Amino acid sequence: MKTVNVKLIGLEPLATVIAFELSEFLSGIGGFALPRERDVVIDLSGSPDHPINMSLMVNELVRTLDKVGLTGLYVIEIDRDSIIVQATSKERVAKIVETLTKGEARPEVCPHCGFTTPYPEVMREHIKIHYLF
Repeated sequence: MKTVNVKLIGLEPLATVIAFELSEFLSGIGGFALPRERDVVIDLSGSPDHPINMSLMVNELVRTLDKVGLTGLYVIEIDRDSIIVQATSKERVAKIVETLTKGEARPEVCPHCGFTTPYPEVMREHIKIHYLF
């Protein structure tokens, strides 16, 4: 398992936040998560020494969703190499998105490689790396 696709249904506006939280977990083992329009792709190709199973990924996804405030308001289905997460409360998702857009937590995502950070200063310095090499 080198990549895992996390399909978001009703959670699309939270893709960046979910990817950021998952990347925080995965960074210790050489993996990262990239947000896309309707899903999050988890890349595990950089972590050959640390096998990650689907159960561990689902547990971390549950922890992430609970952390952003969706405790019990989603359904998760597991396929061979993908995870489907469907929100059961569109109102709660809208409230979380509203809270996040007010500036409480807004991760910056590098358009070149998917690097995420909550600090705009760190992102500006990171982006410079892409233009130096």
